[in-house]
Amino acid sequence: MTKYIQITIQEIDHTSPHLETVIALGDANKKTLGFFTEGAFRESARDRVILIALNPQKNCIGYLLYRPVRRSNIIVMVHLCVDPAYRGRGVTKQLVNSLSQKTQNFYGIQLKCRRDYGIDRMWETLGFIPLNDRPGRSKEGKLLTVWWLEHNHPTIFSYAANQKLESKLCAVIDTSVFFELHEDEELKTTESDSLLADWLQDDLELCITDEIFKSINKIDCASLRDSKRWLANSFTQLVHNKTRIEGILNTLNQVFAKQASTRDVSLINQLAITIASDAQVFVTRNIEVLNLADEIYKKFTLEVISPTNLILKFDDIRTNVEYQPVRLAGTSIKLKLIQRFEQSRLIDSFNASEKGEIEGEFQQRLRHIIANPDKFQCYVFLENENTPLALIVFDRQQTYELKVTIMRVRPGAIAATLARYLVFYSISLSADEKRQFTRIIDPYLEETVLQAIQEDAFVRVDNGYLKANLAVAQTSTELSKYLTELGKMGSEYNFCIQLAETLTISESTQDIKTISEIERHLWPAKVINADLPTFIIPIQPRWAKDLFDKELANQYLLESQTDLALRRELVYYKRNNGSLKPGVIGRILWYVSSDTAFTGTQEVKACSKLDEVIIDKPEKLYRQFRHLGVYKLKNLMTIANNKPDEDIMALRFSYTEIFNKPLTLKRIREIRENQTTVQSLFKISKEQFAIIYNEGTAT
Repeated sequence: MTKYIQITIQEIDHTSPHLETVIALGDANKKTLGFFTEGAFRESARDRVILIALNPQKNCIGYLLYRPVRRSNIIVMVHLCVDPAYRGRGVTKQLVNSLSQKTQNFYGIQLKCRRDYGIDRMWETLGFIPLNDRPGRSKEGKLLTVWWLEHNHPTIFSYAANQKLESKLCAVIDTSVFFELHEDEELKTTESDSLLADWLQDDLELCITDEIFKSINKIDCASLRDSKRWLANSFTQLVHNKTRIEGILNTLNQVFAKQASTRDVSLINQLAITIASDAQVFVTRNIEVLNLADEIYKKFTLEVISPTNLILKFDDIRTNVEYQPVRLAGTSIKLKLIQRFEQSRLIDSFNASEKGEIEGEFQQRLRHIIANPDKFQCYVFLENENTPLALIVFDRQQTYELKVTIMRVRPGAIAATLARYLVFYSISLSADEKRQFTRIIDPYLEETVLQAIQEDAFVRVDNGYLKANLAVAQTSTELSKYLTELGKMGSEYNFCIQLAETLTISESTQDIKTISEIERHLWPAKVINADLPTFIIPIQPRWAKDLFDKELANQYLLESQTDLALRRELVYYKRNNGSLKPGVIGRILWYVSSDTAFTGTQEVKACSKLDEVIIDKPEKLYRQFRHLGVYKLKNLMTIANNKPDEDIMALRFSYTEIFNKPLTLKRIREIRENQTTVQSLFKISKEQFAIIYNEGTAT
């Protein structure tokens, strides 16, 4: 049993008598620590970035040297060294804990360590997570693992993860299920594959814990490690309360000690993180853990379940998938401004009596709204001219903010689709009118509307929900300054300050995932100096009319109401010519190709957020995405040259913005300074995107 020693942690400066011991320790261990000059040690001491461990006799027995990186707000650990006579006695842990407590205002602590040192287990025990590998600078170029200790500061990404926990059923998958999900499907099909069923995707969010990265780090093959890390980063990673972990682990260990013959430490850690994150479901195929499901539920109200049984619990959801934009394609839904004589039928359709709203008060409220058209606009969505489906009221009295005072959707098969459209329509309208914010203040919101609000990154405030929607295309520095000024408007606008701070970190503009998430939170804002891939993609008018182009749809004999049906989230298919890799995110500029049956073609007409690229067989892609578009299986087979085993490409996109001034092919050629032919997709530079987007959105 390890005998821990009582030590004292102390910060030293260049006058400390212990500095010579620190230098001697560093010199004695330079083979593993790396070369560090005496002058560098003394300079670090002057900067007060050396912590030392003192034994009861006040002798220095170890030290930790670190470097604060202000631009990215992280701590980099440079040296961690303990006298050989005191190793394995808790000195390292106390040094790291002291540094963590001392630097809580930073996002976390990062370090690099050679893989061949064989001390990964030590870093894991200290709470570090292996993020990636990098070649070292030594002559041998030995591989280094980058480790990270999170300080759990709330960020826009942790906020997004919490929103998913509120709007979907979040199921945490254990390590074995994660690895099964990405086995070669042609070689075998596993029970876990059922979790990827297309009908589950709108209601089920698969999540992972940090333990996944520890398991991946144990893979010997570097290329396989990289691919698994890439896959893991595509899952929602849970944000959890670290202060709760120790107590949860103690209880879990007692449960396993009484009833399980073996104890998988990693699996227990995953359970503890799941519980601390307040997720609802833990998915595993481990028989012993499944046998403890009832006991775990009693202790923590966490559902422990196998992949198959999770599917069975979703039977009702399978028959009533809420979000199905395809149902609206080709319908006769109309948007109509309400007149005074029409208010009576709205009361019967939209009074939220089940939420406690009094009919008389709702009637009086509507009467006031309709009687003041200079302040309010009241719209109803009608099917077949006379069946009310949704009601929305806008208050335009503030120049910087569009208020939505009423947002109601009648129950029905397309209720969730309409709810998502209403939210998106409100944001779009606010941005089009050059307002900076959208605020929803209806106190009687239905669950479907609340879910839509959460998906669109609204912030909960005292009287409702608030979101920034900035119709700007700026550099990260310009946008950060703009957000900082907006954040000064009051405490409920503080989220703007948080986004502004993220944009000041240089690494943020280089990280594709970060910038894509920032643009989603601020849509339609664009960060024009960011390294976010942008592609011009040709699309035939017959598909453009159904996916985003109302002008083309109005030329078609069978008019499609695609503005309602398909502006939130869609999918477009192309031949797989290797031009895009699976998982790519970025932006799309849509070029509508020539067709003599339509006018308004051969132009770049819209910009969308590229959410994901998926490459697979036509039938599988159709099953996965048939609820998101107008394509039939025969259309996908045509793309695949009628070869069922031929891979094709699915582009999942959302947040489509129609250009006020489409750009002609001639203008695109001028911008690119070449004779561009838009016959297949191609990537453009961020400078070219800035020109195209600014011209397209000009008013």
